[in-house]
Amino acid sequence: MNKTVALVRCSEYIADELLDGLRESWKLAGGKDALDVSGKKVLLKPNILMDASPSKAVTTHPEFFRAAIRLMKELGAAEILAGDSPGFPKPGFKGKKCGLWDICEEEGITWYDFAQKPVTVQCPDGKMVNQFQVSDVVTKVDHIISLPKMKTHQLMYFTGAIKNQFGLIAGLSKSPYHMMFPGRAGFAGMLVDLHETINPSFAFMDGIVSMEGPGPGNGYPKRTNLILASSNLLALDITACRVIGYDPDIIPVNREAISRGKWLESSRDITVAGLSLDEAKVSGFQKIKLTGSSNQLLEFLMPTFIKNLKTNISPKPVFIEKACIRCGACVKICPAKALKIDGMVQIDYNKCIRCFCCHEVCPEDAIVVKRTLSSKGVLG
Repeated sequence: MNKTVALVRCSEYIADELLDGLRESWKLAGGKDALDVSGKKVLLKPNILMDASPSKAVTTHPEFFRAAIRLMKELGAAEILAGDSPGFPKPGFKGKKCGLWDICEEEGITWYDFAQKPVTVQCPDGKMVNQFQVSDVVTKVDHIISLPKMKTHQLMYFTGAIKNQFGLIAGLSKSPYHMMFPGRAGFAGMLVDLHETINPSFAFMDGIVSMEGPGPGNGYPKRTNLILASSNLLALDITACRVIGYDPDIIPVNREAISRGKWLESSRDITVAGLSLDEAKVSGFQKIKLTGSSNQLLEFLMPTFIKNLKTNISPKPVFIEKACIRCGACVKICPAKALKIDGMVQIDYNKCIRCFCCHEVCPEDAIVVKRTLSSKGVLG
């Protein structure tokens, strides 16, 4: 298993500079030994949480996407497909606002509708899940190449190349997984099961303008001026965590994937090529605050009290009445059915599992995640 991650400096979303950067990162990460697409069918899987303007840094930038397409052509790919399925898609979703559909049209590649023909794929070695319903595109290509955006994530702290495969599960079909695995550890286990099942070949991470703060949908653009690349997606995610200042061993997905010993035996088993980590590190990156482990003995002795205390003081979604447009996206995606619209969006915190799906899909930044002792879910 390759353990090399390429770090390449790139400061602008300019086509030629991006293509040069992706080409260099592919070579540094192993070149043809790491990814040989000559004569193969390839799926490019960008990161489209929601169909948002590229300026918000929610999605893989369209020019980064274009450069990836052009690199695949240059490397001799026989056919290139692309697609994604955000958490709350419209029928026939095409990613027009984020600019990716236009790039497909201009570059002459096929945009694939992930919701069209789901298939069941088996996960015999899965710890949390033994099968998934995913887009049938996975059966039609030789290589899946992940194009994640470097971002924070309210539930999982960080979202990168491994979590990007979650988009292969169509739309609202993702919601039951949040209900089945409401905790970080369980959800991480499910994501690693999916990653092991899909087995993507390579990843190029868009770390030119990343997202800090309350990601993955409502954070703030942060210029980080990097392209990351590797055929080892765990190694890439660990390196990205180090770049923005996280200890990678406490990120749930990293920790779970390392424990399986398939991709890495330790987070230290990584070779960085190109820039050094010190050269690439970003200062002042606003991260999601890590929560400590619970006191299991105390929970055993006083389970009801601890449960109520967690419900009251744990971070929770709070709705901003003045910003809310009552679109209903949050209500439709909520796996716990904790939300309803009654004049304003109402939330039952006793049902809420703190998956923050509502926060992810809100198109108006009308939801904040905060600690509060109040049982009221609405701010004026």
